[in-house]
Amino acid sequence: MQLRFDRNVADTVGRMQCAPRKTRNTKLMSFSKDKHKLVNAVFALLLALCACFSTMMFSLAQVLLPASLLLAPTLVPPPAQAAEERERPVNFVFLVDVSGSMVLKSTMVKGPDGKDITLFEALRAALKQMVEDSRLIGPASQVSFITFGTAITEKADWPTKLADPAQRTALVSKIVSPETLAADKHGDTYMGGALHAAVEKARALAKEGDACTMTFIVMFTDGWDEPPAGAPHKVRDVSKQILLEKRISKEKVGVDTWQTRVVGLQRLPDSKAGTTTAKELATLIGGDFIDVNSQSGGTVSDRIFAALKKTVESLKGEIVLGSSSSAGIGLSSGAGEKGLKSGIVHFGNVDGNGLSDCTFPVELRSCYSEQVGRVEECSSSVDSAARVRELMKATATSSFGGGMRLVSSLPTGAVTVALTQPDVLLAPIIPGRKYEGDKPTNLVPVTVQAHSNCPAGHFLGFLRMSSTARVPQLVPFVVSVPSRLVVSPESLKVKVKKPGFFWPEPTAVEIAAAFGQSDGAKRQTAVNVEVTPESAQMKTEPGKPAAAEYQNERIDVANINEGKPLKFTYDASKAEKQEIKMNISIPAKQKPGMYTGKLTVKVSGDSETMAPSQIPFEVAVDPSPWEEVAPVAVPLIIVCIIVCGFGIFLWLSTLKRRG
Repeated sequence: MQLRFDRNVADTVGRMQCAPRKTRNTKLMSFSKDKHKLVNAVFALLLALCACFSTMMFSLAQVLLPASLLLAPTLVPPPAQAAEERERPVNFVFLVDVSGSMVLKSTMVKGPDGKDITLFEALRAALKQMVEDSRLIGPASQVSFITFGTAITEKADWPTKLADPAQRTALVSKIVSPETLAADKHGDTYMGGALHAAVEKARALAKEGDACTMTFIVMFTDGWDEPPAGAPHKVRDVSKQILLEKRISKEKVGVDTWQTRVVGLQRLPDSKAGTTTAKELATLIGGDFIDVNSQSGGTVSDRIFAALKKTVESLKGEIVLGSSSSAGIGLSSGAGEKGLKSGIVHFGNVDGNGLSDCTFPVELRSCYSEQVGRVEECSSSVDSAARVRELMKATATSSFGGGMRLVSSLPTGAVTVALTQPDVLLAPIIPGRKYEGDKPTNLVPVTVQAHSNCPAGHFLGFLRMSSTARVPQLVPFVVSVPSRLVVSPESLKVKVKKPGFFWPEPTAVEIAAAFGQSDGAKRQTAVNVEVTPESAQMKTEPGKPAAAEYQNERIDVANINEGKPLKFTYDASKAEKQEIKMNISIPAKQKPGMYTGKLTVKVSGDSETMAPSQIPFEVAVDPSPWEEVAPVAVPLIIVCIIVCGFGIFLWLSTLKRRG
């Protein structure tokens, strides 16, 4: 019994001693399993996040990348102008009427708020707006104010130079202050004295500038000449001095640099017995009269400012048509003549491509270089039927023997006109040089194009120039379009998207055109036509140099109709149109972009047949889905590989510890 008891006790004690060790091992095994599960969970979570992120970015890339390609041209700033237009300094002399009539109740006008204000306050507001506008009175210009009533007062303490914004602000404060600029309730209108003071001031300002600096005398008045008793300066005497200055400046630099204007602030009589009206004064001083009341829209202040702004803009140089003899072009009679004749630009006959170019002479009346930036056809905007009939009659009887048609009667865009070269710079008149018959002759090169929808015939149209100088409103032109073969469309444009979701794949696109005779053309004999493709070069963005890797990028000629010419016979008596097609293969490695090339056309069989010598074409190659997302997808794939590698490393480390 005792032995059995001892054995039971020993077993119990042994179990009690082993229990803590077994429990400890069980906890370690449980912790190891939990750690393994945690690693697997983290690894799975990373893979899931990576997959979700990749899918999201892949989807966004498909939407955002094409959109960014479309927006890219608008985000690129336009190329800088070749040269900014030089500021033309002007010496402004403003004569401000401060007579009693400027503050009479009978002459009050409506202000911006609809309330009645005096005519003088309306003028004050216009002068303030004028000085604040740096485009009207530039930093290089000078300005002087002279008030006239019974007395003549030069505002000598006012700023005359506005190069510094602080000076411009100071001048504005002088204008708006009633203490420094006010009307005389009892003052008359001494115009002769005002003009005399203006001439003296203009001469003083002219000494500080060069010979081309413009002098601009502007008188603001609401009345007529009312000189005080014994006035030393008469309107007609001072007017002769101004006309003399105008003549001297024109002899010196070739243009009239003394410009004068009279601005009438209220309805005034054209003439009045015993005195000189504002309108008569403008004629006496060789200037223009501006009647503010005849203008519509806005307040009186707005109309004064608008009139002055328009007048200042007219101070630019002027371009006038030269004479046919100055062009140095022998003009023959008929449709083959080119050049300027009797004020009409003659283009002669267009070639097979519908093109013809010529130059016509212009005379630049300016001290500064001027630029012709654009020429466009504008026949549809001509509303003078009498002028059109006169030109139609002159051209029909002198050169073409009848059959003249108007360009405006053709389909829109059938005839277009453009500069042969961009931005034509015209030479200025050299200051100090006397010109008689050797003034600079400037030639404007222009090109006319009769498109495929233009019929055969002789046409009268009008072109308009856009320039930094004043130009003729319209310039008539004539052009002859003979019977010819035309291609429709004139320029071939196609677009293709490369396939391939995981890698780019090759594709192909087809270009097509139709040969036919122009409308109104005479039936011609059958001709043999050969169309030969040439390689297409990648087109670079305007104003941007081509990247080195793209400079030699092209669609090889072997990929265009397999490099073979297309030959066929066109017989207008059998078919009105002859369609041609060419297949362009786009290899998988072809870089996306815009490619431009041409198809050379040769016609044989009839020496009199005119046809285009080439057909331009454009191929826009859009990137494949893979190429669109590759910039985003490749980094994501690398990240996924790194994450997977890290997860596998953790998993293997866990297995090693378990073992």
